[in-house]
Amino acid sequence: MHKFLVRAASGIVYAAIIIIAILCGGWTIYALALIFAVIGFCELNYMAMGYSRRLLPIYLTSSIGVCLVISVFKFSITLPYIWVAAATALFLLIVFSYFLSVKRIKGVTAKEFYEGDYRKTPMFGFGYLGFPLAMMTLCPVERLALLVFALLWINDSGAYIVGSHIGKHKLCPSVSPNKTWEGFIGGCVLTILGAFLLCIYCDSFFGMSEFKIWIWIAIGVLTCIFGTLGDLLESKIKRFYGAKDSGHWIPGHGGILDRIDSFLLAYPVAFILLVFIN
Repeated sequence: MHKFLVRAASGIVYAAIIIIAILCGGWTIYALALIFAVIGFCELNYMAMGYSRRLLPIYLTSSIGVCLVISVFKFSITLPYIWVAAATALFLLIVFSYFLSVKRIKGVTAKEFYEGDYRKTPMFGFGYLGFPLAMMTLCPVERLALLVFALLWINDSGAYIVGSHIGKHKLCPSVSPNKTWEGFIGGCVLTILGAFLLCIYCDSFFGMSEFKIWIWIAIGVLTCIFGTLGDLLESKIKRFYGAKDSGHWIPGHGGILDRIDSFLLAYPVAFILLVFIN
């Protein structure tokens, strides 16, 4: 009972932070994206390499780097190119300084780190976290992120309810043994219904009154498919590193990556859909 209450309370706080940040818009969405990116990158690094003081430069470099990726995307449209160039130069300076200052990392030289398989985690992190969260700050419909989060929460609830009661056929047992096709279909049906109802009753709240109902349904379908793929991808990453959870930031839920894994794939697809139809 105590674990359930802790999980419920932390889930409510987490959801409230997201809702308030997106409703405030502008700089708070930007701040939320940076927080997700930094914590998520630290979780990736921790799963890949653990933590010690000699690894601190990697944590700092990757955190600053992913923040610059997001910032360049956000401000490149409105700021002079010289600012973008300055941000890029700063990132290169940080990387260059890192090469000069760090001698050995977990038994390998700095050169070996960036030339070998070790570099895959930082490079993967920039794409996995940087670009989707940068899109979160650029979307022409500011509350699209909130809509995607809402649909993902509906999808997760529907998949859990249906899967736990009638789920028999495993969706991807080698990666996520608890997911079933029945749960996936149930989550999709509930999400499409949720998208339909949100279109009818909350279109102005999300700032999407001009969009036809088929667009809402399409966002619901894409959210189900790519949200599930995002969940499976993160499960694959955790299995690769032998981790049960990506972190322990949210009591009862795991880390930030455990919470935004679906969003990282679902949101860019919804973003691209709206950009193409506008």
